[in-house]
Amino acid sequence: MSEIEEVLSLDLEDNEYLYRIRRGKRVVYVWVLHADIIPLDDRTDGSRILSNLHDIPKWNEQWKTLTVTKSHNGVECAINKFLPHALNYRTILTRSDRRYNLLDLELRDRISDRVSRVLVYNRVCVLKIARFKHELVALEREIRAYCALMNHKFTLAPEFIGYAYEEEEDRVIGFLMEEIHGRHPDIRDLRTCQSTVQQLHSIGIIHGDLNRHNIIITGDEARLIDFEASTLQKEGHHIEARDELQKLIENLLDSSDVGLR
Repeated sequence: MSEIEEVLSLDLEDNEYLYRIRRGKRVVYVWVLHADIIPLDDRTDGSRILSNLHDIPKWNEQWKTLTVTKSHNGVECAINKFLPHALNYRTILTRSDRRYNLLDLELRDRISDRVSRVLVYNRVCVLKIARFKHELVALEREIRAYCALMNHKFTLAPEFIGYAYEEEEDRVIGFLMEEIHGRHPDIRDLRTCQSTVQQLHSIGIIHGDLNRHNIIITGDEARLIDFEASTLQKEGHHIEARDELQKLIENLLDSSDVGLR
């Protein structure tokens, strides 16, 4: 029985393409550095991408990353010229060090390219990942926020459940959090939202993206999600907090889909 092969993610530039690919129980990366190697109509279709990659040198060898170029000699490949990305180990020193293999998680549905609902021990959770290296910055910022939230026992945000890795436990590229059910607020929920934001500011965190889609009303509480734009404030730095609170009214009056994902 042949191993499962699947294109999990892709990042396309004009003349180069980066693919994140499942190969059985492994996740590998292929960086294509010449536009002609994969025909234009095939570059975003998973089965066609794989069909083209099967023809390149070294495809059937053991590697973590493959860099594919083209010269007058034809298509050439370099094995492990770059390393798979992962979170810096200093970022993931939180109270929760539970780690889950991405390939063991049962996918329920996708919320966006980086966010999905998955099943963890019969519990539906939200998974957020950095598919590629340039997405690590936002993910690290959010994890630092969760670390501060846990340290201050802040309950008006999702529970941080654990880390998600691919292939090896030290290749952490995401995390799992509680799925919150409720509705997004409107101006009638202003006081409830103000109370939650003030509590967030009191522990030194500026959310950074307080659109109404990042606030969920559950019962008589407002809970916050998506801390990718958050910052940790030093004591006495209140200008950002004041500005964020003042913009809350405008954000709750905004009925557009800005911020929805």
